[in-house]
Parts: sequence; C-alpha cells; structure tokens
Amino acid sequence: MKKSLLLSVIASTMIMAGGDIVPVEPAVEIEAAPVVDTGSFGDALKNGTFSANMRVFYFDREYDDEDSDAKGIGRKPNSSTFTAGGILKYESAAYYGVKFGLAYYGNHKLGSVFDRIDAAGASMLDNDGSYDDIAFLGEAYVQYDIGNTMLKVGRQQLSTPLIQGHDLRLLPSVYEAAILRNKDIPDTMIELGFVDRYTGFTSRDNGFTDNKTSKDGLAYISFTNKSIDNLSLRGQYVKTLDDTNSNGGAVSREVYTYLDAKYNLPFGEKTYIKAQYGTNSYFDAAQDDSTLVGAKIGTSFGMFDIAALYDKISDNQFQAFESGPMYTDWQQGYGPYEASTGVGAQLVVRPLDGLSLKFGYVDVSADEGNTVDDFSEFNFDGQYTINDYSKIRVRYSLKDQTDTSTREDRDDLRVIYYMNF
Repeated sequence: MKKSLLLSVIASTMIMAGGDIVPVEPAVEIEAAPVVDTGSFGDALKNGTFSANMRVFYFDREYDDEDSDAKGIGRKPNSSTFTAGGILKYESAAYYGVKFGLAYYGNHKLGSVFDRIDAAGASMLDNDGSYDDIAFLGEAYVQYDIGNTMLKVGRQQLSTPLIQGHDLRLLPSVYEAAILRNKDIPDTMIELGFVDRYTGFTSRDNGFTDNKTSKDGLAYISFTNKSIDNLSLRGQYVKTLDDTNSNGGAVSREVYTYLDAKYNLPFGEKTYIKAQYGTNSYFDAAQDDSTLVGAKIGTSFGMFDIAALYDKISDNQFQAFESGPMYTDWQQGYGPYEASTGVGAQLVVRPLDGLSLKFGYVDVSADEGNTVDDFSEFNFDGQYTINDYSKIRVRYSLKDQTDTSTREDRDDLRVIYYMNF
C-alpha cells in the first residue's frame, strides 16, 4: 500500500512538471574531444577538470509470500534501502598526449529508517554480509592519444555491447583493464581490450575481483560501424583466458559473441528495425553452445514512441558478461537465462517538455524442461529533468511468475535523484 501511494504521488508530480529531458540509455561510444596539449606538466594539472556524478537512491523489493509458500520454495526477505553517493572525479589535461584520471566511488546509507540488514537483497551496500558503506578508488588510469588512436590503462569504465557499466543501482561496474581504440577506418571504431579484474555487478563490493574473468583475465575485440547510410552495426568477441578463477573455482563460459544492427527505415517518423545475435560457448565440450536471436521494430507518432520486441534463447543458458543487451529484458540483467522465448511491446509518451514516461510489457516462456525463466513482467520508467544539472527517475516493475516457474512473484520500486556537476 505504501509503495503504491508513493508511486502515485511521484507519477502525479512528474506529469505536472516541465523542462528538457535527456533519456537514460545504455552506455554508448562517445566521440573523444581533440587533444590539446598544455605547455607544461604543471599546466596540465592546473587545467584538469573536476566532475561529480551524484545520486540519491531509494530501492524497495517485495516478494509474494503466498506464491513462495504455494511453490514450497521458502520465503525470501523483502529488501529496502535509502542511500546516497556517486562518483567524484579529477581528470588532468593532456601533456604530450598523455593524461590521467582518478575517481572516488562511494555509496552511503542515509538515515535510520532502514537497518543495514534491510538492504540484503538490494545489491546496494557492501556484499560481504556486513552491508557496510561502499568507498573505494574506482578509477585510476593513464590515457595516451595520438591521431585516431587511444591507449588507456588502469581502473576505468568500459562501454562495449557485452562489457559495460551495467548501471542499475547507484554505482556502475568498473574494470582493471587495458584498451586500445582506433578510428582510422572511416565511420568505424575498433577496440582491443584486456580485462584483469572488475568490481562485479553494479560495484556492490569494496574492491575488485577476478572470480568471473578467470585468474588470467579475458581478452576482447569490439567494433562499431556506420559506413552504410541509415545502418549502424556493433559487435564483440570475448575470450576467457582460463577455466578457473583466482579461488580455484570453475569458470564455465569460454567465449561470448554478440552482433546487433539498427536500420532506419525510409518511411514514417523515426521508424527503425533492429536485430541481434549472440552466443555462449563453454570450456566443457559436452555442453551445447547457447544462441540468442532477437528483433525489435519501432516508430513514432508525435509524442508517442511504440515498439514490438522478440528474443529467442536456444540450446543452453545465455549470459552476457556484464551488460543487458536483450531487447525483452527490461531490467537489463546479466543472466544466465534459460532457453526461452520472449515477446513484448513498449510505449513511450512525452506529454510535456522534460517528461518521458515509458511503459513496457513482456511475456517470457521457458522451453520444455526449464523452470526458471517463465513469467510476464510490467515495467514503468519515468524521467523528468528538473534543470541542466539534476533530474529524477522512477522505475517500477511487477514480475508475475507462472506456476511452472520455481521463482516467486516480486515487484521492485526505484526512485533516483541525479545531480551532475
């Protein structure tokens, strides 16, 4: 009841608001500004920039106890938390093409309404069982630019189809990595990368781990291409370099691949079609490769954007390394997902300047013999830009599991206030 009332109040406030909005989308490649060298290293330090990407975050997750009891799977505790934090960053100006960056990453509990144990299932505070505040050096890198080539080494954010910030909570995932990016080919970017360790899902740990990357890390190649009019292509190949992690545990997936395309159709208003293809292969040769295929088509009518979506996972579980590329995955999870078929639709309404309201519905049916990913989900995502440095976002999802599924029904509410300086 409290959650419904809170959601109604916030939605009503957003509908009465105005201003310009910048929709929050998955991380995309940003064109780098031209490198301008300063006269001395001291000048490079003085001409550096400070930035703050701050958030206040309320998260609430509730499970359906009756559904849990009916399935005999045991009740999971609900989770609520209220935190604030973000990223404080300094990046120097270039000195003979070289610059460096340092960033503090933090997430801190606010007030006494919720105990730390209340945040157990929220993936917001430290995941070691203490649920302490998060505070660590999240970025510490050196970058060298020459012509159309960039080399960046150290702790950093990544932005590729399968390895990205996965920004679902207060802090994104970050990586200890080395990347080499080149744009010599017209309308094309190619990136080679090595990842040693990373912070894990949404930076919920006070440190870096290689339990997923393997003890020898992983390597990848990624590309984007826009050389054909109205067509955008992206792809990535990721190779895990060992089948065990630093703790001696098994790493199951050896290779991740992904390719997607977007083509702007020559009719209607902003009409497009998208397609995606991905695979997982395993160190265990006895396991079948998994395959993901998907499609999305959409168009606009004045203040309305509409789209239809489809995804099919075949033969085995599919997982992205650290991203949410599937069109039908509203919460951009990271799996692994069972063999299943998902269909859905979404509607985006922009009734006023500065206000965006997205409604989505998806139905996911597990293949015969699977018992996890069999559900329907309603999703709401509302955003309102208050001014040029702050905005508010409300996200709500209601996941209804079928009787076949061994998971319980649940609903999630997120309220996020963003401040960027």
